[in-house]
Amino acid sequence: MSKKYYIICGVMTALVLSAGVFFAYQQGYIFKKEAVLTPEKLLIFEIKDKNLSAGEARIYQENFNKALVRLRADQEDFTGWLFLGILKKGVGDYEGARDVWQYAAQLRPKSSPPFVNLADLYANFLNQPQKGLEMIKIAIANEPNDINFYLMMADIYRYRLPGQEAMYETTMLEALQKFPDNANLIGPLAGYFRDTNQTNKAIQWYKELVRLLPDNAAAKADLAELEAKQ
Repeated sequence: MSKKYYIICGVMTALVLSAGVFFAYQQGYIFKKEAVLTPEKLLIFEIKDKNLSAGEARIYQENFNKALVRLRADQEDFTGWLFLGILKKGVGDYEGARDVWQYAAQLRPKSSPPFVNLADLYANFLNQPQKGLEMIKIAIANEPNDINFYLMMADIYRYRLPGQEAMYETTMLEALQKFPDNANLIGPLAGYFRDTNQTNKAIQWYKELVRLLPDNAAAKADLAELEAKQ
């Protein structure tokens, strides 16, 4: 969906930093009570991705060994737990990554990094997009000023929730109300309307994009192509 003139502020990484809280979690009920997560259960490393080369597996194992020392020394090392989740995800242990990030969320329920990572994990790796949607909504509630979170939520609606694709437009327009004249949002929205054959809306938003980025040749070319179809 992306084109070279989109200036999205970077791919969402596993260590996004932010703060705030979602109302349902204010009372301490972040995840189901039966899910008892303890460091002892989480500090296990299993390489499940058989496609990793021996060298790649060795690097992951070495990084885990370092993380293990760090987390045994300080079981409330929030950044350390986030990193461990990245390692587990990298070796294909998605359930393990989920548990680690849930534990990190319990440590800091008012942060957004665990929830962003869980949103991506549920939506794109565990085939549980509805849970992914729940997680990204918490991240937005915790940090309402990160545009990338709205982009992620919109993409979950568009690509992972059949029948709810129209919520992409709703989500993006709501984000633009909060962040008006933001090319990071307008570019993808214009492309969405183009790709879904909503030509009039696409032209409207490409004009906005060209207004904001008058030197962007790709945006101008796409606008001209759309206008030629009318």
